[in-house]
Amino acid sequence: MRTALVLGGTGMLAGCAGQLVARGWRVVLPSRTQPLMADDGPGRAARASLSRGHRPTWVRADWEQPAKLAAEVEYELDGQPVNLLVAWVHDNYRVGVLNAVRHLLAEDAPVVEVYTSVPVPDPVLPHPTQQVLLGPFAHDATSRTNRAVLEAVERGLAGRAPSLHHEDAR
Repeated sequence: MRTALVLGGTGMLAGCAGQLVARGWRVVLPSRTQPLMADDGPGRAARASLSRGHRPTWVRADWEQPAKLAAEVEYELDGQPVNLLVAWVHDNYRVGVLNAVRHLLAEDAPVVEVYTSVPVPDPVLPHPTQQVLLGPFAHDATSRTNRAVLEAVERGLAGRAPSLHHEDAR
């Protein structure tokens, strides 16, 4: 089973995480608070690998403690590599968090980074990175965000060249 690590997946990326689960991915969601859709408790990692219809696996994490976040994710992975990283991490924590989880990624794992402001920084990780810049949306922000991120995921998984896609209200 392929594994996706979705950083920032409990808010605006919840739909993206849900779509990955529906497509058969094991999804790990580190965050401070447990999302309603996620699995928790003893044996959660084993339950997550039992069937296609599983829920994302939540692990308690805080951007301010990137090493602890990475350790919690690593424990849940139980030696399995991350095959896809989707990250929407606040600028103040981005470099530290991404570097902390770097060792968990499979060698060929694509990365998708999401931003809401310019300038869009260069990728931190040496993996092929699809970048998504979200503009302001008057309505339908969640579905547009998830669509744009899932399109970037597809580009990354297809091995397309790294690129920046701007999704705005136009």
